[in-house]
Amino acid sequence: MGARFIVCGLLAWAGLSPLPAAAIIGGAPAPAAVAAQTVLIVSTRGAACTGAVLARNLVLTAAHCVQPAGDYAVVVREGAAPRLIPVARIALHPRFDPEQFKTRRPTPDLALLKIAEPLPVNFRVVRLAREAAAPRPGDNFTLTGFGMTSEGDAKSAGKLNSVTLPAIGNTIDATGVIMVRLSVAGGTVAGACTGDSGGPVFRGEAVAGVIGWATGAKGRQCGLVTGVTLVAPQHEWIAATARALGGGIGE
Repeated sequence: MGARFIVCGLLAWAGLSPLPAAAIIGGAPAPAAVAAQTVLIVSTRGAACTGAVLARNLVLTAAHCVQPAGDYAVVVREGAAPRLIPVARIALHPRFDPEQFKTRRPTPDLALLKIAEPLPVNFRVVRLAREAAAPRPGDNFTLTGFGMTSEGDAKSAGKLNSVTLPAIGNTIDATGVIMVRLSVAGGTVAGACTGDSGGPVFRGEAVAGVIGWATGAKGRQCGLVTGVTLVAPQHEWIAATARALGGGIGE
């Protein structure tokens, strides 16, 4: 069966009305501490993704989320009303190849976004994992995202959910990209879906990776296997790029 990859996710966030329902297939509402480290990214293309708060003015997400031309913004809530903070600069990992979804050869699907103003004080920065070794099958990771909880239903997206899944294998290329595959056995449907791309993947309290793609059972796109790009092997690029954008990691 051919894999079908989730690229961002076309969602209608018209007028930024209150965002309904939940995210992550098979998940549950994310804890408040995780929500404070995670943001929703929207664009003029009608797409939505998820990102991690790397610094008060920086967001870590998937490169494919912001690789197409368009204007991007981060959504924050102050009280009941959502507000947009425009993305001022985008830095894609120099070795990211948008054709990776066709070739199935992993490249660093990572990007840093500098936003036009600092996030509100209720947000806090993530801690990035530094362990570069490939995970072992059975190691648990927690996916976090604003995407659809019901595939194909845009109304089921918009609130932050998470789900914990075990690693089932790794894909490693010669340049040090480690793509971890996460899934559950027994026919359980769980994992990332449209809109979750770029979301932080926690291992313990640290962000170990970024959601890159998902596959589903025959005729579906979500809930079977989720692919995650580990950040530890790319830590040097992340740190140097954060400094170049004017906001070091953890600031």
